[in-house]
Amino acid sequence: MKARMFAYQALCKICLEKIYSNLYLRKELNQVDQKDKALCTQIIYGTLQNYRLSRYQWEDLVKKMPKDKICILLDMSIYQLFYMDHLPSYAIVNEAVEIAKKQGGHKQGAFVNAILHKAMKRQQRKLPEDVIQKLALETSHPEWLVRMWKAQYGFDICEKICCSNMNTPQMCARVNLMKISREELLEKEPLFKQGKACPSAIYYQGSDLVNTPYYQDGLISIQDEASQMVAYCLNPNPNDKILDVCAAPGTKTCHIAELMKDNGEIICGDIHEHRVELIKQGMSRLHLTSIFPKVMDATTLEGLEEESFDRILCDVPCSGYGVLGRKSDIKYHMESSDMDAIIPIQASILNKASEMVKINGVLVYSTCTLNKKENEKQIEQFIKTHPNFKVIQQETIFPFTYESDGFFMAKLKRIQ
Repeated sequence: MKARMFAYQALCKICLEKIYSNLYLRKELNQVDQKDKALCTQIIYGTLQNYRLSRYQWEDLVKKMPKDKICILLDMSIYQLFYMDHLPSYAIVNEAVEIAKKQGGHKQGAFVNAILHKAMKRQQRKLPEDVIQKLALETSHPEWLVRMWKAQYGFDICEKICCSNMNTPQMCARVNLMKISREELLEKEPLFKQGKACPSAIYYQGSDLVNTPYYQDGLISIQDEASQMVAYCLNPNPNDKILDVCAAPGTKTCHIAELMKDNGEIICGDIHEHRVELIKQGMSRLHLTSIFPKVMDATTLEGLEEESFDRILCDVPCSGYGVLGRKSDIKYHMESSDMDAIIPIQASILNKASEMVKINGVLVYSTCTLNKKENEKQIEQFIKTHPNFKVIQQETIFPFTYESDGFFMAKLKRIQ
């Protein structure tokens, strides 16, 4: 299949059917010739990352917005014309016209041809003077999100977050310190580089890390550096009894087990059985025996004994605003109402989990989002209604701090 036709079909699946881009490419990219795979990948991820800016460059040239599939075709074509280097414009336009004809005949082909030629003749449209509108378009973030970040963190941090999300993150992995030290691994493989903040973090300079013996033999797991900090915040000890209430796919659970030297008991789960299977697959690859996965509803935790756990992790479902650099799909689909729906669920999970902590036990609340309503305000509200807990550590990790995902974590101690 031709590279641009594949990219177009992939974008339609990702944007209109909400299929995850990484899963789609992993399954379908083999349809494309080896020489075209890099081009396909760049068009797909580049269009998703720059979708608002690309659409801004053509939407004023139409009297009436076309159907969604033609919008996507124009988005990806404009992205190639204006934001990819060394691609011949005639090839981009000709293939876009052919794709449009297959969608809606000669009329659609003529429409796409006319819009692309108008855009090329005008060149790039001038951006608004308003700094928020300009930043939102330049970095293809929804304007409401940029305004929220500015209100919560100030313009400088807001701008840094937006710009960081336009960078392609490096592949980060966690060293299984039960099996090998980071220093030994760095000596073995020159493609690994030392992490910036975590003693277990390394960056991989090669490709296809999953198919290396390091991954297959359980010496490493793929995990962002900010995400690795959550287990260190929990600070588990060997022989602890631990509860991980929203554990799937089990990356943090397995990290906790490694830090405990696989001694102790970790009860963990997810509300969906197929996601519990992912936890089982991870512990099997790493040969961990202290993890006991089960299907569980984190808002009720039925069957678990209150005040019976030394440490609890609540890595709750969230809006995901901290991982937009890695997951442009979220940026494409996000709505401001998403966080409003999830905040009560987070509060319910946190409240129920708190009942399971022993006196002097620890509860860590974490999210991969940048939003004070889901983070600091959530903890503030919890402490107001739970005076038997106190905050002993609270941290927001911005994507620009370590060139990682954005994360929030709060460590709470039950004092009575």
